[in-house]
Amino acid sequence: MKHVVSVGLGSSTRDSYIETELLGEPIIIERRGTNGSVQQAIKLIEELDGKVDAFGLGGTDLFIQIAGRRYYLRESLGIARHAKKTPLVCGAGLKDTLERKVIKDLDAVLKWKDKKCLVVSAVDRFGMAEA
Repeated sequence: MKHVVSVGLGSSTRDSYIETELLGEPIIIERRGTNGSVQQAIKLIEELDGKVDAFGLGGTDLFIQIAGRRYYLRESLGIARHAKKTPLVCGAGLKDTLERKVIKDLDAVLKWKDKKCLVVSAVDRFGMAEA
């Protein structure tokens, strides 16, 4: 059974655990918050490294993207470097692909292509803002 753990900097009160099936394969998906503690996130990654199949990094991004360039965040990279054996990803791939698609698909319904929109954190939601 595959096991994926999202290590988040957010509140541990939002932790969750589910055993389900994805594409015909059983999988455990887990979210563990560290209440804003970078040291706790690092400790958790070190404890689980090599014991789980993948890490997701929550509450922060590895980089922000502006005009096609990536600007890596030192603190996030510092956390990610503690995953030596298990792959670790952040949500950047989803933000760059799915968010762009959602914006384009919603335009057919909302007709907002020529309207002004406020994206609260355009730096963090770069795919959405560019779309």
